Amino acid sequence: MSDVDELYGLPREEFVPARRDLAKRLRAAGDRDAAARVEKLPKPTTSAWLVNRLVRAEPTGVDDLVELGAALRAAHAEADGARLRELAKRRTELVADLVARAGSGLSESITRELEEMFTTAIADDTAAATLRAGRLGSARDLRVEQTWPGLTLAPGPTATPAAQRRPAKTRSREALAEAKAAVKDAESQRAEADRAVAAAEETVTAAEERVRELNVELDAAEHAELDARRALQAARREAKSAERSASQAWRRLQQVEAE
Repeated sequence: MSDVDELYGLPREEFVPARRDLAKRLRAAGDRDAAARVEKLPKPTTSAWLVNRLVRAEPTGVDDLVELGAALRAAHAEADGARLRELAKRRTELVADLVARAGSGLSESITRELEEMFTTAIADDTAAATLRAGRLGSARDLRVEQTWPGLTLAPGPTATPAAQRRPAKTRSREALAEAKAAVKDAESQRAEADRAVAAAEETVTAAEERVRELNVELDAAEHAELDARRALQAARREAKSAERSASQAWRRLQQVEAE
């Protein structure tokens, strides 16, 4: 496990001092570029830290998430409406289970972010790989530009005798159309929530950037303090040496006067 992996596995309150120590070690070893990159690593949001911890503590839950995503994509490719509804129900259950495993007594906003991250990882295999790495800084690390239908599916209507007599392919198309309409509505609601989350995350990012700047200033001040202490010690040694020389000169003067 790399130093950065260990960094993201620490308790959240230990992240900043551990990041500063790692950057110092890298700088002392002469790798200033790596130290600069480490200093820019974002402190995980609470929800991202909970996911990183879950990935390390219960990797089988992440495996279930990845497998479900593959199954959903396969069902969508086959336009299997019944299978999509079945898997959508399983998705809801799995996301709720993972949120419960991540922590208890969570706020509504953190619960929503956890649901968003798990849902995105199910929808996109690249996002799933990023989540599985356990080095998330925020929900934005998992966001993808496009989504595919089938993430949120409304239950299919109760079949009537006439509907039952229609070809299976026609019913599948109707089910897929209903699923796409449900996804469109859900995505619209999600977009509004994302805007609110993005605004809050920008505020957090600005605060974290200020903390990083202060950490850099603190490092510089610590180096300056160390240099000043060294200069003080050298000056004290020189003062003592000068004092001894002056004492010797006075004793010599007294000897000469006595003679």
